[in-house]
Amino acid sequence: MNPEFRPSTATSASRDKLTDPKNVDVSSVRKTDDDSFTFHALMIHAWLSQLLDEAIEIYVARRNSKFFGMQSGQAQRGFLRIFGHLGDVEFQRLVQNMYWFTTCEDPVAVVLFRALDALSAEHDAQGDFSGMAASAGGGRAVEAVRWMRESMDRWCEWVDAFVHVQTHAQWHLAPDCFDNDLAKRRSALKALKKRRMERFFSSRRPNWQNASVETTRYYRELPIWHVMPQAQISQPQKPWPHPELDDAVISLWPLVRRHHWTFGDLLTVMKDLLPDPESYPLQGERNLATYCLHSLRLRKTVQGKTSKLERPTGYVVALRLFPPMPPRPVFYFGEALAGEDLGSAADFPGLDL
Repeated sequence: MNPEFRPSTATSASRDKLTDPKNVDVSSVRKTDDDSFTFHALMIHAWLSQLLDEAIEIYVARRNSKFFGMQSGQAQRGFLRIFGHLGDVEFQRLVQNMYWFTTCEDPVAVVLFRALDALSAEHDAQGDFSGMAASAGGGRAVEAVRWMRESMDRWCEWVDAFVHVQTHAQWHLAPDCFDNDLAKRRSALKALKKRRMERFFSSRRPNWQNASVETTRYYRELPIWHVMPQAQISQPQKPWPHPELDDAVISLWPLVRRHHWTFGDLLTVMKDLLPDPESYPLQGERNLATYCLHSLRLRKTVQGKTSKLERPTGYVVALRLFPPMPPRPVFYFGEALAGEDLGSAADFPGLDL
């Protein structure tokens, strides 16, 4: 299944400055030796791969009493597990290498890239600290590092979202990875891990410094599940009735959590963004809440207050990440027009009837 996907049109100057490889501080990266970047690249790949594997296990164990849902801090916990509590200098070096990793041709990098894209859109919309690209020089060094750490926490929340997008797509396209038979599932996951590592090592280039602008465009415009390596597309696949809705809700869940959106707020936003605002599960808040919990594995833990007179906080970010899709074309008008007199050719002189 290849559901139609619309590329994001959010190309503000600040976002492109953060995500275009031409604007990455290459001189800073090159000051670190190649072995340092290679080591960080391997660790970043391991971190993202572990998150993808853990997400599959969460989907499999969703009926367990300990299931707390997706996007509940997995990326941040995994980050600390892999990198530990870094000092300021080492943390800044890691951040620089993470920026560069988003432009590498390792397909796993698309998760980090999409998360950075969303983080940049959020900072740009709020008009606050412009992400982790801010200068740490001068007397503001301590404050800049604090901002970088805060942005890293938020970056991790967006990473959770895009790991979830990929996992949900796999649930439909490659159900063998989620099979109840443990041996069959392990076999599928082993093949998937092997493919990831093969793609990682094949993406390595001399000095890791030849990132392409085309790679950035590729990561931004294609559905994430088209970029990520799959073990094998299963046959038959599971039906996927609402791919656009699923992608939007899962991707924007960090906004739901940050701004305490109610399901009424989320419903309003989805009706603005999607082409079928009256289709299931957008007929009401209860339908959407049930769908999020049971189909998308998203659990809401904080009650908010629905925005009645205006769109909820974070709406501008949602628009940038998911520009509204036009309504689907109508190809059948029923029998309502069958008996009506539409006039003759003389009534429409400008048309060749």
